[in-house]
Amino acid sequence: MNEIIVKKTAIFSLIIGFLSGIVALIPPFIGLVLFFLVILIGPFVILLMKKNDRHLGIINEEQGAILGGIVGFFSTVGFFLSFSPCVCILHLIFKKYYSYMIPDMLTGALWLFFILIFMVAGVFAATNAASAMGLAWIISRIEKKPDNYDANIDIKIED
Repeated sequence: MNEIIVKKTAIFSLIIGFLSGIVALIPPFIGLVLFFLVILIGPFVILLMKKNDRHLGIINEEQGAILGGIVGFFSTVGFFLSFSPCVCILHLIFKKYYSYMIPDMLTGALWLFFILIFMVAGVFAATNAASAMGLAWIISRIEKKPDNYDANIDIKIED
């Protein structure tokens, strides 16, 4: 897989995860945002990148699973990068705002907070890899492929 595509995918995922962390600050939306992060963000980013074939071309199931795992991991990290500080700030301003134990973990057990982030990111990466692989399978059945799109290219350079 192309390194540029992986970098673009990671950046898109961080941005969307960051924005979803801000949306999750509204208490009625946190369940929907977490559902989106667990299952739907991988296919969402792949569809966003495939729009007009600008960032992503034809992918197979294996590449879809790899991209889904990358999206799941980086979007979760982006979510926690925006959600955690904002929860701490809102808890300082509004004492009755539910803080999800984040300020206590940051002050008392920072190591536990990082372990929690990476474990959740690993689980979300696995579930998004499966859902993105399913999306890639569906797209491969629908999308029209050019002739010999997967042929090996043999280039000979003679001096």
